Amino acid sequence: MTRDNIQTDACTARPAAEPDPSVFIKVPCFITGKLVWDTDRERIRQKLAKFLVDEKGYILSDFILDREIPLEIKGQKTVSIVDMVIRIHDRSLMILRGGPGSIVTREAGTVAAARLLEPDHIIPWAIQANLFEAALLDVRKKKAVAYGWEAIPTRAELINMTKKWPPPRLPEKRIPVEKQILFSYDTHG
Repeated sequence: MTRDNIQTDACTARPAAEPDPSVFIKVPCFITGKLVWDTDRERIRQKLAKFLVDEKGYILSDFILDREIPLEIKGQKTVSIVDMVIRIHDRSLMILRGGPGSIVTREAGTVAAARLLEPDHIIPWAIQANLFEAALLDVRKKKAVAYGWEAIPTRAELINMTKKWPPPRLPEKRIPVEKQILFSYDTHG
């Protein structure tokens, strides 16, 4: 599969405002081959994608980039971005979000994103990563189950971990709670 055939949702959508060109340069995206701004978050995504393909057996067509979750809380609007979704056999199995700083402090926001992204089910697994660490998150249990880049499942392991399909749907009463959690993490760090 060529990079032009990769499913993406606005690969260049992030960051929302054009970065200051005196600070950032553009580099080729490992997944799409298109030029992207070389931000901290993008460096994490590029490292994750290369690691997943080279070390964990994923293929380029497994990746969907920059899925958006529109949020509105008390009249304030924002759009949360999920950096990558691993989608195999038409099933969203895992999301990956990256950001500089502590992975532990970002886990709840990543779990909320995995619970909100698909309208008919939660995405069962999530990864929160920075350039040096990663957390494997069990979205159903809302907790980290392993830490370290090596804890990220291989493609075959992820397929096996998600044999029971579909995962549960997020209860209606939890949707506003998860939106508030995600909104807070994405607007207040």
